[in-house]
Amino acid sequence: MGVQNGTFEPEEIKRRKALAYLLGIGEAEAGDTSLNGRLSIIAKLKAARRTEIARGQAGSWLYDVNRHLNICASLRREYEALEEMLANDLESAAPSNAAIARRGFGEKRMSRGAGGL
Repeated sequence: MGVQNGTFEPEEIKRRKALAYLLGIGEAEAGDTSLNGRLSIIAKLKAARRTEIARGQAGSWLYDVNRHLNICASLRREYEALEEMLANDLESAAPSNAAIARRGFGEKRMSRGAGGL
């Protein structure tokens, strides 16, 4: 459960090492948790999954069911993290009920195009 050599290994470090191992990328690239970084990781995981599926369908001796399962699990975790990231962004961007109430019922909201400089 994250214990290695007597020390606790945080989830982020485990994620970074697992992605670096599965995809053959550097740990710095695997540790990128920005939107573009996550989308890049997801694209690479999908490509790795397609490759592993093709190996399995061809009956290749290179096919590894454990690698396939690890890729699928990592892909699922990355999608969940992306979904959580996007949900948090939407929550912070949406106006709160209190802000809507402060604005007033009959007041109009100024559009970006109105009154330009």
